[in-house]
Amino acid sequence: MTSAKTRQLPFAIAFAILSFLTVALGALTLQQAGLSAGLWLRNPVAWLVGGGLFLGLSRVVRPSVALVWPALILLGLCFVFPGQDGVHRWLALGPVQLNAAALILPLVLTATRTERPSSMWLIGLGLITACLAWQPDRSQLLAFSVAALVLIAQTYSARALLWATPVAALALALCLWRPDPLMPVAHVEGAIHMAAAQSPLLTAALSGALALTALSPLWLWPDESRRPQAIALSLYFALSAVAWLYGAYPVPLAGYGLGFVLGWWLGVAGLFARSPAQST
Repeated sequence: MTSAKTRQLPFAIAFAILSFLTVALGALTLQQAGLSAGLWLRNPVAWLVGGGLFLGLSRVVRPSVALVWPALILLGLCFVFPGQDGVHRWLALGPVQLNAAALILPLVLTATRTERPSSMWLIGLGLITACLAWQPDRSQLLAFSVAALVLIAQTYSARALLWATPVAALALALCLWRPDPLMPVAHVEGAIHMAAAQSPLLTAALSGALALTALSPLWLWPDESRRPQAIALSLYFALSAVAWLYGAYPVPLAGYGLGFVLGWWLGVAGLFARSPAQST
């Protein structure tokens, strides 16, 4: 346990540095593109808030399969708020909109108790994919589904994986069938393109910082008790980070998106979740 704890602190520091660098370079890109301070400053402020949430949650969060239910509530609330051209992905908090999936799904992946496999957790994951498909949110559905399947493969039986795989495939097919008429927004989906228009060095630095941030959970690979969640979170981060390459999807941390900034911090906090037996 001591070795695991000594590895967690350097990981947390590395994630903080790399994620801040990504957010800062993204904010610089938006600022140099002429966006107002009221917009490009939001991600850095969200990073500070997320860091505070991490410091609090990492001390008290405990592994629990019950996290799928608040996740379902948040995803369901998106349909209560007015959508955009039939698309429902956001929680509206005054002038701020949060992508509900980006906010809560990382924590679902990392703060799950895997010592006791639960059929209710698997059912909850299926319902989450159904919500993502109906919103629709293709990038988050793909990233979460792949990460969840890898987590299931490491912690559950082969039978559970055989059940979960067609459910995820069906949800993805439904999501692809659902129309997504939203046009891309330059400072959300086009952050890397905006950086490329400004400087090759800025593009390389921003892309590199984002890639290293996405891979940083693998630092915990030697900790067998956290390895499945760390692999799942890194997969989720990586697939979210490259989604802009194959469609008009947000660029996490680099582009504007408070839900991603907060959610990535929450996912890291979940990697510190310890059962009472592990904490002693």
